Amino acid sequence: MKDLVNNSINWFNNYCNSFGTISDQQQLNFGIKTEHSKRVAENAFNLATKLQWQEEDIQIAFLAGLLHDVGRFSQLLEYNTFNDEQSVDHAALSIKVLREEKTLESFGDGISEIVFAAIQNHNKFNIVSTLKGRELMHARLIRDADKLDILKVLSEYYIKRNGQANHTLTWELPKGLSVSHDAAREVLAGKMVSKKNVVSEMDVKIMQLSWVFDLNYKPTFEFLSKSRYFEAIYSTLPKNDLIIEIYRKIKVYTENRILQKQDAKMYSTSNQ
Repeated sequence: MKDLVNNSINWFNNYCNSFGTISDQQQLNFGIKTEHSKRVAENAFNLATKLQWQEEDIQIAFLAGLLHDVGRFSQLLEYNTFNDEQSVDHAALSIKVLREEKTLESFGDGISEIVFAAIQNHNKFNIVSTLKGRELMHARLIRDADKLDILKVLSEYYIKRNGQANHTLTWELPKGLSVSHDAAREVLAGKMVSKKNVVSEMDVKIMQLSWVFDLNYKPTFEFLSKSRYFEAIYSTLPKNDLIIEIYRKIKVYTENRILQKQDAKMYSTSNQ
């Protein structure tokens, strides 16, 4: 299994460098996505290891993390954007690339379908309700691993921000003076904020804080607590009663999930 994963790492590196002459900006964006993919793979590996998954599932987790965004490269070249709504679903495009390149063929259908299910569901608002067993287990893990790295990038950007805004992160929205009613309503109800309710940069940050309600595994919450990503985002928001209440809810939810005993059905790879 490890040899097959190493072959996939080599394929990934070669694929990332296979696009010939590209602009400096495209090269920069390629590098960002390449490094993001590697960090998500590392996150997935570390989470699966902490969960004491079987060795095969640890390797699958790493593989899904490495390959989850492979469609981003052709998306950028063809559409000159990473915005799925203005181009194409990058998860579906990632699977299309992997099938055409036969990247996972040597793993067999069983493992390939687990990886495809994880990739297909990593960028959706919710995991499809029909997913079960190991496919659901890995779909949950890749979402956690992906969000951990995105939160890392966001927190660093918000804290160090100066000069030109990165509209990949701010959505080219006005800064806003307050949290919108609908965004506040969702997060205070313990729900992820819907994109349709995001109308300002402030709402974007509240939405990112609300991702806590989509996380699945205890080690994810433990890592979040140590990394202080949410604290970094919160530190850039104005301190009024509503925002303090929202942050308190995020904090308490995180602490409670750390204290909870792990659900054996969610974490076990046996009897799948």
